[in-house]
Amino acid sequence: MQAEAPSWLREAVSTFGEECRKKLNGPGDREAAIRSPLEALLSTIGTRLGVDAVFHDEVRDTERRVRPDYGVSVAGAISGYVEVKAPERPIDPARFAGHDKHQWERQRDLPNLVYTNGTQWRLYRDGEPVGELVTLTGGPLAEAGHDLVAPPELESLLTDFLRWKPAPITSVGALVRAIAPLTRLLRGEVLDQLAAERRAVNVGGDLYTQPFLGLAQDWRALLFPQADDDTFADGYAQAVTFALLLARTEGIAVAGVPLHEIGASLGNQHSLMGRALQLLTNDVAAGFRVTLDLLVRVVGAVNWTRVRAGRRDTYLHLYEHFLELYDNELRKKSGSYYTPREVVDDMVRLTEEALVSRLGKTAGFRDPDVLTVDPAMGAGTYLHMILERAAQQAAASDGPGAVAGAVTQVADRLVGFELQMGPYAVAELRTTDLLASHGAEQPQAGMHLYVTDTLDDPHTAETQIGSGLQLIARSRRRANEVKAKADVTVVIGNPPYKQLADGAGGWVENGGLEHGKDARAILEDFFVPGIERVKAKLKNAYVYFWRWATWKVWESTTSDPDGDAGIVCFISTAGYLTGSAFTGMREYLRRHASDGWIIDLTPEGQTPDIATRIFPGVRQPLAIGVFVRTPLVSTDVPATIRYRSLDGRQADKFASLAAVTLDDDGWREARTGWQAPLTPAAGEQWDRFPALSDVFPWYSPGVFPTRTWVYAPNAQTLRTRWNTLVGESDSSTQSAMFKEGRDATLTRRSSRCPAPIPTRTRRLR
Repeated sequence: MQAEAPSWLREAVSTFGEECRKKLNGPGDREAAIRSPLEALLSTIGTRLGVDAVFHDEVRDTERRVRPDYGVSVAGAISGYVEVKAPERPIDPARFAGHDKHQWERQRDLPNLVYTNGTQWRLYRDGEPVGELVTLTGGPLAEAGHDLVAPPELESLLTDFLRWKPAPITSVGALVRAIAPLTRLLRGEVLDQLAAERRAVNVGGDLYTQPFLGLAQDWRALLFPQADDDTFADGYAQAVTFALLLARTEGIAVAGVPLHEIGASLGNQHSLMGRALQLLTNDVAAGFRVTLDLLVRVVGAVNWTRVRAGRRDTYLHLYEHFLELYDNELRKKSGSYYTPREVVDDMVRLTEEALVSRLGKTAGFRDPDVLTVDPAMGAGTYLHMILERAAQQAAASDGPGAVAGAVTQVADRLVGFELQMGPYAVAELRTTDLLASHGAEQPQAGMHLYVTDTLDDPHTAETQIGSGLQLIARSRRRANEVKAKADVTVVIGNPPYKQLADGAGGWVENGGLEHGKDARAILEDFFVPGIERVKAKLKNAYVYFWRWATWKVWESTTSDPDGDAGIVCFISTAGYLTGSAFTGMREYLRRHASDGWIIDLTPEGQTPDIATRIFPGVRQPLAIGVFVRTPLVSTDVPATIRYRSLDGRQADKFASLAAVTLDDDGWREARTGWQAPLTPAAGEQWDRFPALSDVFPWYSPGVFPTRTWVYAPNAQTLRTRWNTLVGESDSSTQSAMFKEGRDATLTRRSSRCPAPIPTRTRRLR
């Protein structure tokens, strides 16, 4: 005999069926018709299950329906969502298309979600179905009325849904799986809010009363002048998530506590993140309060003691894994790859060797005159390694009692710049933990870690802002003081890699203000006549950072007799070693440095076997470059540059790198011509052969469309992309899909092909 649902549930479903029948046989939207009966059904079930459930209607307008229909709170704490579909519409994600598919891709990140069309019910957790599909019987919802019948599985499904609680989080993996999807959802909510406010302005709304547009404008003015909506939304979501995680590491309770109070509690140890949390959630969070509250509830379940016990350097692994799950495409696009500790350790070691042997800084990074900057610090690994090295050396030379003081002093001479709030927060966490582990105090003025765009104009005029933003403005001002005035000895790090970054180089690429007058772009020093056809290759993020670093160390403080001396040590893609676009860069390095060392990490070439790669996800060849300028070096004498390559699998390369010293016998001298490749001279006869570009009268790098969607593995894929582009009705979405630029737009008339066949000229759109 088949089991039946309890009588109270049968009665509640019968009433629900009759109310739906009445609503569906009247005018109006079919989905909207079942909402009121559904609310009554869920409230009744919650009461009978002894669960104090409140259903928050989330829909605000017909254009913003990516958010689920209901947020559900139990005993005042957010516990899940309900998404309602019109009767007889599918609730199986495999059958979704268009808006429903887009909606599911956003909602699948939720940890506790029910989909229903009134007769079918399904529970999802983190995109995966829980249990079986539950179907009410008795006929279509528009006809069944009192005959609608619930199976007993409905009680189990809704009990499981309403009594959900975040599981205690005790490992890095569990933490990332819990917070990354919610952070991604929050980012989407911010983008929705910005779009809604722009629509409001377009139909006559007051621009100055739109909270998120105003907040985004202030964010750009203070920190990231070139940030678009996507960048702002990403910064917002990461800032909120990692501020909450910072609070938990400090033992601050977050569950049930207003976000503003959490930010205030962070003020002592993490003032910038605390203030950011207050600003980003003050008076503007009501539009997606449910999402924020669910994030707070999940973060509140973090058991940091257990998480920390899992492995060494928990925070570093936390952010690496977070970024992979949060948005791996964003990581690839921004070139954010975190350098293995083995590579960082040896780059720091070789840089310190250069400080001692070439610049006479016998105490290395502990020398009181050595100021070090990591201009793209990420989670702070380079700065972290310098502090670890200083602690070890102080213990070895002066005993354990000297470690705390030495670490504090070195920390006061370390500077980190970071563009993203998430890794900035992690860098703060790691540094605070490291200082505490050595009994060291923070420097009197605090750690010099700044949320800033390294490439921004260091001489820019101060933006007039309200008092609430002064703390963030002060961070930017102090960062600019370092950029413009500090006598930096070492710039070290792993700059981001981003091709075709035209317009993203800020002051380095475009120039700006200096002493109240327009200043030329310092990137011009890497341009030489003859590279016009390949000049775009220089518009790469890592090249901007090379130019900024060399300017900062060797040019920005030349009033001091030794102010032009210093070291730049980067791991970056290796294109500048031999590429035709980088002749000017190579000449600059030879003129301004006295010595250089190139460690080729990818002699295998482009897209080597993954087992040989330093970064498994990076297919471009990589090299470590160490360039030193000693005081009063002549720019008429080319630097002595040495080269070596490391072969084998990743572990083999790490072992070889650990054995390298600046003066061992494993180096070969590179070519000496001003613009020659930074590689060893080949056999005499080979170097005398003419280059191919010397033989042929015209040279071009080939088709260079500045967009990647035109490349496809087969014709059908390209046709599908083209049909999707042509069929898109929203002009802004179509523009983004096409990737409109200066030379190719949807409205610009195409030119005739230079071919003896008839062609038409027309606008793409």
